[in-house]
Amino acid sequence: MSTASSQQPASLAPTQAARGSSPVPWQRWLRRAEQQAERGEFSEAIDSLEAAITAGAECYACCLQMADLYRALGQWQAALTIAEQAIGLDPTRIPAYEKVMTLALEAGDCERAIAASCALIKIAPRHVPAHDTLGAAYIQMGDVDAAIRVTNTLIRLDPETPAHHFKKALLCQHKGEVALAVQEFTDAILLDPCGPHAEAAREALETLDTFQLNQIVTLAMEDTVFRIKLERDPVEAAAERGFYLSETGNQMLTELSQMALPDFPEPCRPILYN
Repeated sequence: MSTASSQQPASLAPTQAARGSSPVPWQRWLRRAEQQAERGEFSEAIDSLEAAITAGAECYACCLQMADLYRALGQWQAALTIAEQAIGLDPTRIPAYEKVMTLALEAGDCERAIAASCALIKIAPRHVPAHDTLGAAYIQMGDVDAAIRVTNTLIRLDPETPAHHFKKALLCQHKGEVALAVQEFTDAILLDPCGPHAEAAREALETLDTFQLNQIVTLAMEDTVFRIKLERDPVEAAAERGFYLSETGNQMLTELSQMALPDFPEPCRPILYN
């Protein structure tokens, strides 16, 4: 009986009797499943993998292949169930956890992705993709604080990867933590100046600098004390007011502070009546 039409695959662990009684070599069923999958016959390929298991093929590996076939059919729950069954067959092996993490995240099942990621981290604490998936699941759930904590762990485990710094910068920017965002965008650029994240980081820094410089100029026109400090030490004056610019932004601020800002408007004189 085919399981491809069902959303929940049946248990695939073969009995010893079934292994010994099958007249068809399991290698033949595996080859047939591969050929069927190449032709897009995913349901038939699942049936062939079931037959291969009955004939003696390794159930763990077949479960992972079947998970991919269910995914191709758009049967996400069946794909997740069969991949989780592989975890049950051997909880010490990593590929099944990775399969569940990937499938769950693609299916939008964040809780399942988090559970699989945490389970894998317990047996492989330095597994970077598990931490990455965990952070992505938290982002999908809108839990920015948890995503930042996971990203901090990623940076400790893999500090030379620009993507981790870029991701943290975006999260910090979302929270309004400008100083941290500027620092992480800068680190992403320094680690790989010509890499895929560098240009986006430069654009993000330019946006943050422009926004803050406009605020600084407006404040300087309204606050005499701040304006005087700005003319003496622009970087320190801006930092005192909570502004944090990139190196390029600080250079622009220094140039602005040396330019003549518009004069303060003179206070209105009281009207005198005779």
